[in-house]
Amino acid sequence: MITCAAPAGFNLSFAVVLLFCYGLIMNQDMLALQQGARLLGVDLDEKQLTLFDVYQSELLKWNAKTNLISEKTASEIITRHFLDSLSVVKFITNPDGRLVDIGCGAGFPGIPLKIVLPAVKLSLLESNRKKVSFLKHIIRTLNLEQTQTLHDRTENIVQTETWRESFDMVISRAAFKLSDLLPLGCYFLVPEGLLITLKGQDVSSELNTALTVENTNNFYQIYQHDISLPLLGPPRKIIIFQKIK
Repeated sequence: MITCAAPAGFNLSFAVVLLFCYGLIMNQDMLALQQGARLLGVDLDEKQLTLFDVYQSELLKWNAKTNLISEKTASEIITRHFLDSLSVVKFITNPDGRLVDIGCGAGFPGIPLKIVLPAVKLSLLESNRKKVSFLKHIIRTLNLEQTQTLHDRTENIVQTETWRESFDMVISRAAFKLSDLLPLGCYFLVPEGLLITLKGQDVSSELNTALTVENTNNFYQIYQHDISLPLLGPPRKIIIFQKIK
């Protein structure tokens, strides 16, 4: 528990003390983020930490009015959302490529990746109107260039040619089963593009089922990486597929 008091020698009003306490707590959150990111091989500078700080603040503000993230994870934004998203940074082999985050919700992992890799050309695909409104707000607030929202359902998009083979990378954080995600990657990705997905540790059954689904022969699995850091909670797995030429 954090006990907050005004610095010795200062006669601060109650409002100023509250502001001081708020800044202290937020700084501790950002310190935890910075330290956790280093364990993942990511060094966050002051500007990036400021963007994450604003992102967290706006997410909590909006979440109080609309359901962007669960109440449980609202108290674990640093670990369950920010650091979990950053666990895939080292697998982004094309840091200035075109990336689509499918079913991104409140922007995970797409926006944290954009903060760390600002040259990425990011598209955020989400069907929920309220979440899309938040995404547009946070894109403006953080002044994220070359970032757009795609407000639609995947089943509608794949019926058109608009986004076929338009991306170098597709990413999704447990929003779809692999059997549904692999055909989407086939649609969105250029040849040799990467499909990156974050999953729980026990994914063997889901993977075996996915590899028997029609059209998955357009992919081959190239890597499975276990993420096992206590600060991220239960062990996770990152699975990467590459589209065949």
